[in-house]
Amino acid sequence: MPIHFFYLIYAALAETVGTTALQTSQQFTRPLQPIVVVIAYAAAFYLLSLTLTVMPVGLVYAI
Repeated sequence: MPIHFFYLIYAALAETVGTTALQTSQQFTRPLQPIVVVIAYAAAFYLLSLTLTVMPVGLVYAI
């Protein structure tokens, strides 16, 4: 299996972690969750950009 599929899977997982931390941050009043949100979304966008170098945008967003 090509590496870009793993990038896409990890990007989806990072986005899930970021969204979950965003919900638990209680409007950014807790100290740890906003840090997790920023790191998880940054990782998701970076991994998504690596995937988009090989796969078309429509297919990536459909997956």
